[in-house]
Amino acid sequence: MYHKIKTIKALDNLKLLAVFQDGTEKEYNVRALDSIFPQFKELEKNPELFAQVKVDVGGYGISWNDELDLAADEIWECGITVGKKEVGLANMVAERLVSARDSVGMTQCRLAEETGIYQADISKIERGLANPSLLTLQRLADGMDMEIVIEFVPKRK
Repeated sequence: MYHKIKTIKALDNLKLLAVFQDGTEKEYNVRALDSIFPQFKELEKNPELFAQVKVDVGGYGISWNDELDLAADEIWECGITVGKKEVGLANMVAERLVSARDSVGMTQCRLAEETGIYQADISKIERGLANPSLLTLQRLADGMDMEIVIEFVPKRK
């Protein structure tokens, strides 16, 4: 299973705070990489660069520049869970879209070709950062040869 990052924030002492698609918050210490990958020492020397961390398209990793990047699964497996945010409707739609796309073996790029929706916009939807219209959701479903099912259920208490 792939873990996708929704947001990333640089903290003090070369630590990162990653919020994953399912709401899990993990803290990751980048210093642990210094002895394995010397290029990460650059982040200690250059705090401005460290602060520029961003989530890669699709949420499968993070990067600072072309030479420095890190997989989401590394942060998931080696990070320390520090909290869990409630997953809202946008994240629920995101998780279901990723699952549907994966089940038909389609990449974001291929889905973009099938639907005429920009791949970057699909990425935002899949990270829970966009609020797609019903028409957009229908286009995505059609692009995967699927139907959308909406149901209302009692709230959990």
